[in-house]
Amino acid sequence: MKISALIVARNEEKKIESTLKSLNFADEIIVILDRTTDKTESICRKYTKKIFKGSWHSEGERRNFGIKNCNFTWILEIDADEIINQDLSVEISNAIKSKSSDYYYIRLVNYVGTKAIKFGWMACMAPDGKFCLFKKKNKYWLNGRVHPSYKIHGRKGKGLENYIIHNMSDNISDLLKKFNRNTSFNAIDLVEQNHKLEKLFSIRKVVSRFLKCYVARKGFLSGNEGLTISLLSAIYPLVSAMKAKYDKH
Repeated sequence: MKISALIVARNEEKKIESTLKSLNFADEIIVILDRTTDKTESICRKYTKKIFKGSWHSEGERRNFGIKNCNFTWILEIDADEIINQDLSVEISNAIKSKSSDYYYIRLVNYVGTKAIKFGWMACMAPDGKFCLFKKKNKYWLNGRVHPSYKIHGRKGKGLENYIIHNMSDNISDLLKKFNRNTSFNAIDLVEQNHKLEKLFSIRKVVSRFLKCYVARKGFLSGNEGLTISLLSAIYPLVSAMKAKYDKH
């Protein structure tokens, strides 16, 4: 059974080569470049000729475009800052031989700098796993500029044992920069969707989200980084709503 590796990227010259090198087990690599202005394209051309360029304001739209342009039944959809190690590549190759499954969940370990932060995450900052191994016709992304939802159907396979290495942020400053960027994108979505912002101006929601990250999801085990991530996750909807209400878009 053959597999397509799909990467959607924008200006990822610092990280994407490590990702591409880790995909040597795939039968093809499809790269979708969105408004890229750095050396990402020239780096990708060393590993694949299947590069598509364009401009998308919706994350869901560009990911669906990528899925459409994959040629094989199975797709591994990863980001330009993620790495598949050898053990996981073997496990993926074995998993797609199954005739009883249509998609699989793979865990992520998110890194801030060189430190693996294993606890305390919410999807608004970074997921701790995702359904990124699937048959082409079984997954469809919905509209949204950042962390959009998706629909996936079929028979769920057993979760894989190995995990994806996600080099999400170089340091705390980079983490804060991504928080600022993502809340700005989310604010635009809130405005366009005529979302009722009053529900997001909730101190109770902030507290409950913090407790969910720091206590229920054991963010306290990740030290100061876990505290920071829990706080950012807690205020994410509030900051997004404030930008939607007060900033000009």
